[in-house]
Amino acid sequence: MNGLRQLKFNQTELFQSNLKILARKQPDIIAQLTTKFEQLNRQTLNISVVLSRTGNPTIKFQDTILHSMYDPLKEAQRFVDNLKVDPYINAAVLGLGMGYHVDALLEQSSKRDFILIIEKDMEIFKTFLEYKDLKRLYEKCNVYFAIDREPIEIFRALQGQSLTVFANGITVIKHPACTKIYEHYYCAVALKLKDIFQWARVNTVSQINASKKFSGNIFANMPFYITLPGINRLFGKFIGFPGIIVSAGPSLIKNIRYLRAVQGKALIICVDTALRVLLKHGIEPDITVSIDYTEHNARYFQDISGIKTALAVDPEVYPEIIKNYSGQKFMINLPGKSLCDWLAEHVEDKGGMDKGLSVAHTAFLLADRLGLYPIGLMGQDLSFPDNTTHVRGSAMVRKSNVNIKQKDTANVLNIFGGNEVTTTSMYVFLKHFEDILDQHDVKCYDLTEGGALIIGAEPMPLKEFIQTKTKHTLPIKQIISSACSEPVKYNRPELIKAVKTALCGLAKLKQTAEEGKRIINKMEKSISQRSGNYNIHKLLKKWIDVSKRLHSYRNVFLLLGNSITDVMLIQSQKSNLDFDLWDDKDTKAMLDYLAREKIVYSRLCEESGEFIDNFNTFMKTISLED
Repeated sequence: MNGLRQLKFNQTELFQSNLKILARKQPDIIAQLTTKFEQLNRQTLNISVVLSRTGNPTIKFQDTILHSMYDPLKEAQRFVDNLKVDPYINAAVLGLGMGYHVDALLEQSSKRDFILIIEKDMEIFKTFLEYKDLKRLYEKCNVYFAIDREPIEIFRALQGQSLTVFANGITVIKHPACTKIYEHYYCAVALKLKDIFQWARVNTVSQINASKKFSGNIFANMPFYITLPGINRLFGKFIGFPGIIVSAGPSLIKNIRYLRAVQGKALIICVDTALRVLLKHGIEPDITVSIDYTEHNARYFQDISGIKTALAVDPEVYPEIIKNYSGQKFMINLPGKSLCDWLAEHVEDKGGMDKGLSVAHTAFLLADRLGLYPIGLMGQDLSFPDNTTHVRGSAMVRKSNVNIKQKDTANVLNIFGGNEVTTTSMYVFLKHFEDILDQHDVKCYDLTEGGALIIGAEPMPLKEFIQTKTKHTLPIKQIISSACSEPVKYNRPELIKAVKTALCGLAKLKQTAEEGKRIINKMEKSISQRSGNYNIHKLLKKWIDVSKRLHSYRNVFLLLGNSITDVMLIQSQKSNLDFDLWDDKDTKAMLDYLAREKIVYSRLCEESGEFIDNFNTFMKTISLED
């Protein structure tokens, strides 16, 4: 035991040093850790530290030894070697113990963007901090700790890493002894980690595929943005008043007739696909939400006039919808969207609000910002009962033959306790809804009377919701109309100045990117013709200088932002190429790398050019105003 006493001698000093490192690296978790560590000091401990035969400490959790009592380092190395994981793939390690397997993983490769370490037991983590030097971990890789965190919290934290998760993947590594202690917890975490790749794929691919439409619509909608009232005028106007969100799922037809009785007694928000169906049944919703960027969404509003329903849109919506809608209109801002952030800074923030992954998510988030409580969901099937995609009468209704044998499908529980098959995208929407509900302190009821079970939304018949939750009436449309009628102002000279600044920065970036393309073309020619390493390295040096200049245009990159998601994805992908060690034997690797980089430079030229054209058009619009 002398060796163990010797180890313990400096553990208080090491523990305090590790806490300081954590406070710098992950300041958001340090307060929670400190509080829980203090609680541990007043509790009976579950673990003890014992020495292995090689003198390395290991943890004994009740009757379970977490590492080898002979040689924990050798055991950890063998464990990691047997995993055969890609050196570039990001890792989520379930179970920490003394972290020997994490050390072995870091020794295997330092090329990962991150390693996420998940440990359920606070006492185990405290012991780890007493015996292991965090500084050595952080020298090898970006390491993040999730200690005693709910699976959904871990999922949310990883959403910010969606680009690298999609570009380089994420692998789950379960430490056998550690995960056995809290088997149920680690299984739940593993399921959420599986969901994060699907989420990253859907989110990233959607953004890339629609990026041109998104930015084009925002530019086209800029004149509307500066003249329409912001949705924030309605924030908090209906605190404690019930709300119903109507989506266009197939089950809506079951109970739509009861909605007539609730007008004025609950604020009705419908998604655009459900508007015509409601109007045909004599129901005029209070707010319709439309966020879709595609042209076909304009069909939902054809031949609708004299309507008292307010329309809530965001800057990405198809512009003709805003232009042709005859009723009152409110603009939603989208924080985190680069062009929207620019508008919020130089015009005004119309009401920053996340839109989620679907218009139904946006409608719920809007209901929460209005203060509605409780909130009921109608027509939110998230599956295809009776093999139908939408409610009868919707412009989107069509037959569906989704079955579990097809690709991109998933089994989900329905509200009746059985199973239903849905698409992967609908499954992602479902999980995102559950995540949103978990984050918001609002009582939610699923009034759909069919479809997938949404955890966090209590199933209830619409008729019962009306009878028990709608007690009073409000002049809803009058409140909305009053907010909409207040004048909208903006500083035109300041906006023109901001546009000119943006145009100047975009022009410089475009010029630099074009220079980079020319250098890459020369490098490709030199390598293919084997012109000699001197010439190639000379060009390589020029290229590096251009890259440095490009990175100096930080504000321009922030402006391009979401429009160059594909560029950021390419740059997130790892490469085996080492410029310092490059020689003629790596010709193919270098040419592949240059081809990839040429795509990046070409896209920067293309996107900055389009932004310049669009900003010039917008400049003409605001310059011609009286």
